Amino acid sequence: MPELVKKNLLGCFTLLPIESVHYGAGSVAGLQASLASSGVRRALLITGNTIATRTDLVERVKVASGGRIAGVFHETIQHVSRESVLRAAEQAREMGADGIVSLGGGTPNDTAKAVLMALAEDFRSPADFDRVRVKFEYPSSVEVPAIKGQTLPMMAVSTTLSAGEFTHFAGVTDTARQVKDLYIDRKLAARAVVLDPELTLDTPLWLWLSTGMRAVDHCVESLCSTNSHPFTDALAAQALSMLARYLRECHADPKDLSARTHAHVAAWMSVCGLANVNLGLSHGIGHQLGARSNVPHGITSCVMMYPVMNWNSIYVSPRQADIARALGVDTTGMDLGEAAASGREAVLQLVKDLDLPWRLQDVGVARDEFAALAKDAMDDLIVATNPRPVNSVDDVIAVLESAW
Repeated sequence: MPELVKKNLLGCFTLLPIESVHYGAGSVAGLQASLASSGVRRALLITGNTIATRTDLVERVKVASGGRIAGVFHETIQHVSRESVLRAAEQAREMGADGIVSLGGGTPNDTAKAVLMALAEDFRSPADFDRVRVKFEYPSSVEVPAIKGQTLPMMAVSTTLSAGEFTHFAGVTDTARQVKDLYIDRKLAARAVVLDPELTLDTPLWLWLSTGMRAVDHCVESLCSTNSHPFTDALAAQALSMLARYLRECHADPKDLSARTHAHVAAWMSVCGLANVNLGLSHGIGHQLGARSNVPHGITSCVMMYPVMNWNSIYVSPRQADIARALGVDTTGMDLGEAAASGREAVLQLVKDLDLPWRLQDVGVARDEFAALAKDAMDDLIVATNPRPVNSVDDVIAVLESAW
């Protein structure tokens, strides 16, 4: 468990309106009841082309819905372009959808959330998204417009470990600016989530494991947050311990449904309550690596977490020592600096043990992209809440250089 630090606690902890989580083998059977409880009879299922054309998952989820899925949109695009959201929203309008079901990982899930927003705000063109995107100007000017219209109920069926199903925000890429914008509103939260390991067996192993490292990144940055909280600390520490074990077990035996269920639950824990905790530079750079360099978001955590931890180390050494212990490192006899360093190394070792890339040069990012990536990152409000102050584009470039 994280070291207890006495500090004054006063505030309001926000819980999202998630009504139920169905988990374990066969749990997709709970989808029908969740749709019925929200009055959904004609849902649009949003998923990816691979899932729709190379697996039987769409049909299995339609059967589990009890006939409450009336249409399928499977033209989602990685990093969620505004244009793809508009196409899905138009299909939802044409079929008279009264609910949305996402099936897959972060891309279908963020697309589904963005469709909720597009329908509620009647978006008809890419420029319409500007009305509700988060606008941030470094270091502290931020505007988070509210979604004014009523959103449809959404259910999420997860096939990865990125855990976006449990958040109330979405990332959508403006292809004209090559920037992933953030949209935040409680109305974007799913009503119910399904974590059925039987539906994850077709997920490529690299994707399953790398999104698991995204969950690790949630834990690391929430534990090291400038406004960390005892509630999220406890969940993050336990989730780290579980992820370290069960990701390795999934790597050793990809068909182990028990390990997959435990990893799914740990990913859920990694973001539970995260609406109340600021994250930092690994997530901030990761958003732009996706939008500009087309790096999958799980992989962005694999390559950025360790360099960011090194850059932040002197500001969060006690928490990095906690991370070491959560990851199974015996820190007995170590001084604080050694214990913190062992936490950083344990994170990097987990990436390597899972046979995932850990350097930018290994995922096709060129150094001549650094200036643009850094500029875009400075426009992400998550970067402004990094525990070590990020004062300039040069600071971000220095971190990118160390990650290369």
